[in-house]
Order: sequence, then structure tokens, then C-alpha cells
Amino acid sequence: MSDSTAARVSAAGAPAVELRGIAKRFGDVTAVDGINLRIGDGEFFALLGPSGCGKTTTLRMIAGLDIPTHGSLLIFGEEVAAWPPDRRPVNTVFQAYALFPHMTVAQNISFGLSMRGIRGRDAERQVAEATALVQLEGMEHRRPSQLSGGQQQRVALARALVNQPKVLLLDEPLGALDLKLRHEMQGELKALQREVGITFVFVTHDQEEALAMSDRVGVMSRGRLLQVGTPAQVYEHPANRFVADFIGRTNLLDGTTLGPSEIRLRSGGVVTAANDVAAGTAVALSVRPEQMQLHRVGDAPCDAPSLDGIVADATYLGHAYVYTVTLDQTGRRRQSGAEASPEVITVRAAIGSAAFAAGEPVSVSWRPDTTTVVTD
Repeated sequence: MSDSTAARVSAAGAPAVELRGIAKRFGDVTAVDGINLRIGDGEFFALLGPSGCGKTTTLRMIAGLDIPTHGSLLIFGEEVAAWPPDRRPVNTVFQAYALFPHMTVAQNISFGLSMRGIRGRDAERQVAEATALVQLEGMEHRRPSQLSGGQQQRVALARALVNQPKVLLLDEPLGALDLKLRHEMQGELKALQREVGITFVFVTHDQEEALAMSDRVGVMSRGRLLQVGTPAQVYEHPANRFVADFIGRTNLLDGTTLGPSEIRLRSGGVVTAANDVAAGTAVALSVRPEQMQLHRVGDAPCDAPSLDGIVADATYLGHAYVYTVTLDQTGRRRQSGAEASPEVITVRAAIGSAAFAAGEPVSVSWRPDTTTVVTD
């Protein structure tokens, strides 16, 4: 998605959701620590982070279920931090779908309409539209116990969408599904968002899920928003060590900057890596497993950074080989004067490339433009 699309705002000139210095404390515990964030109208935005990072609390503040301790919260330009949930143009789908077990699918979907005084033919028409939207036609008279997990999730989505919110909040809505069904529902949920065209704010701890579904991702840790960007930006250019390590798999090679284009690695040797960090700063070089190549010793290209090591493990996955390589510790022993703990990296190679066996000496290389220098 282009930068202009990522910054998309409503016709009135305001983003769908805007957080300005939002903080939330529970006693002495700071759950959310001064977040600033703008989410565009019609955007599928994912809040991603480990358990306890503050992402659900942030979602609950947008929903009105928690009140911010500090900061401003705007929806389409209106300050709503003090508004109760029923006044906000949002609706929420939780991991526990909270369907009424004694009600049918149609009755569950129409519940919100009846609370707003919408009944009769108007309600029937809107329920029928919502049922068709989530592909549940013919199941209107079933009860939740007669539905699969995926079908129950569709009912929860229809119940939220039938009220025509401007923003739909989703708190790990796929978490209760098995892996295969989760993958199926990811595609369906993204297609649904495109069809209805409203803003989705999606909370998840699953990196693959966030990258696959969202227009932009916000990565959180310990109550702070560490980086916001497209999936490609966050994956390929992580802002710090946490983001690099949390988003997918990466190899973090510790070292010290020598200047704007060189880093001395702790494993030995100096490699080319563009950075804007002061000389003498401790950093890590983030290189994704799929960006690394294995060679016979001495065959690594001379114009690329390379390290020597031993293949510790080789795994065949059908579509790729995954190698675990223990790097040569000679350089580290020379620098420290003592025995150093082994440094291990992972290399993913496509089927058809040269195969290597456990115990085989190898050289590992990568292109300088596929790396990111990160700090803590």
C-alpha cells in the first residue's frame, strides 16, 4: 500500500481513529504508555504484540470499555474519550463470540437492532443482508450449538456489522479456531473488510496473521508502540531489535559500529552494513533466514559479507531446506581471549539449490542491502 493510502483520511479530513498520547494505568501498572497513532478510513490495521503488551487495552479504550488515564481519543475527528460505548460509532468482536445459546442465528444477529428499536420488516431486511454478507444463508434458524467454530465467528461478525459501525474492532477473533480454519478465515475476513469498506482494527499476537491480513501493522511491547508501517516495511526494515526478533524469524548478529558503513561482528570480521549509529555503538545486524545463502567453504562471493561455520542440522520441509549453522568462534576467542558461547544462525534455502549435510563446513553470505542494523 502506498504512503498516501496508508495516511488515508475521511472526507471530513480526519482519520477514522486517532490516539494522541493515550495512556492507561491500573494502579501502579502502566498498561499503555503514551501512544500516538492515526488509522485511516477504510484501513485494515493490525495491533500486534505478545501477551500483556497493551494491545487489547488499547482496543478497549477505542471501544469505550476502558477510559484513558491520559490523552485524547478521536473517532473521525470527534473527541470520544469520555463517551460511553453505546454512543461511539464502533462495534467489537471478541475471541469469545458471546453468542446467546438460546437464540437462533437470526435472533443473535438482530439483537443489536432490537436494542436500538429496529424491528419488523426493517430488521428482517438488515438481518438478511448481514447473513448473506457472511455466507450463512439457510442457517438463520440454527442455534450456536449447531454451528461450527467458523460459522459461530461469522454470526458474531454479522451481529457487529448489522449495526453499521464506522469502525469494527476485533480482539483476536480467530484465536479459538484450529490452524486450518484460521487460515481460511483470514482470507474471508480480509475479503469481507474490502466488501464493506469500513475501518477494521484487528488485535493479534500472531505475526503471520498480521502480515497476511493488514494494510498496516503497529507493533507493541510493554505498553509502547514501537513501529507502524506496512507489513513489508515492518518485516524488511524493523525499527529495533525487538521488532526484528518478534516479526517472523531473523538472525541477529551482534557487533559494534565502526562507521556509517561498517560493523565489526563479535563472531569475527568486519562487514558492510549501512547505518546511522555513532561509531562504537553496540548493535545487531538483522538478516532474515531466506536472505542468507550457503556455499562450500571458499566459494562465497567476494563482494558480499560472509562468515564460516559448520552445519549443525539440516531439515527438509518439502518446499525448502532449513539449516542451522554454528559460526566459527575463532574471531570471538581472539577478541575476548576466552572461550565464547557458540553463535547459531538459521538459513532457509529453496529446493533445487545445493544441499548440505550436518557436520559439513560452509560459508554463509548475504547481500548488504538485505540487512538492517538495529539497536535495543
